[in-house]
Amino acid sequence: MSADIPSLRDRWLASAGRLEAAGIEDARFEAEVLLRHFSGATRAQFYAALQDPLELADADAFDEALERRSRREPLAYITGHREFYKLDIAVTSAVLIPRPESELLVEAALNHLRRQRIRRPRVVDVGTGSGAVGIAIARHRRDARLVGVDRSRAALRVARANADRLIPRRQRDWVQGDLLTAIDGPLECIVANLPYIPEQRLDRLEPEVNRYEPRLALSPGTTGTELILRLITQLATRLAPRGIALLEIDSDQADSVADAAKRLIDLADVTVLEDLSGQPRVVQIVAE
Repeated sequence: MSADIPSLRDRWLASAGRLEAAGIEDARFEAEVLLRHFSGATRAQFYAALQDPLELADADAFDEALERRSRREPLAYITGHREFYKLDIAVTSAVLIPRPESELLVEAALNHLRRQRIRRPRVVDVGTGSGAVGIAIARHRRDARLVGVDRSRAALRVARANADRLIPRRQRDWVQGDLLTAIDGPLECIVANLPYIPEQRLDRLEPEVNRYEPRLALSPGTTGTELILRLITQLATRLAPRGIALLEIDSDQADSVADAAKRLIDLADVTVLEDLSGQPRVVQIVAE
């Protein structure tokens, strides 16, 4: 090994130490992800080459990325990617980074459409952002007609690019608008991961979130339920018979959102679904 060129292991441990000093909990894993991103190595290749000298094609770009992560910029914004429902979702700072708990929206939607034997469902992803939720559903339902809705034109560009890459032959449309205002019913499936964090809690979130992710995608106002409740009033006239609406919520909003759905939507079956940690995460509304 050249005395002038550090091994991959040395570069990895040094990078991890820098991230750990910046307060990043899983520093070794994140340093590995950055090194693999800039070297083009798979995980197996990475571990097989730990003792080899490492020469990055663009060492300056790696150092800049390491500095960005040290300032607590999210890893997904640096690499431009985040895995969601086993799909490689491209992300930019214009969209919220997809979270694992949002996969519950996909699972519940697919289960309902299968159980009810609903064919050619129109799947409306409200507040689509990167498009992750709607695209994941359409990936598993070739007959789905996907509509992604968002107020942000920049977010819709990201969603459209993801759909072009991941579901190129699926029927899909993108609408810049306010919730379901521009969408007519009846709708068989509505999924929504809308902003739900009360604004007074934003400054208490980790730096990755409150400094870098789009605030309009995080908080709708004082209570956190403003947009969700508005969407529920629109569902009352747009949800098809046997249609399903799935609304992601903060855990302490379950009762108020479920009660509003029962009050505003006649003859609906309203259920609160828990995520893998046992926390209330999704309000499910099924029309009669």
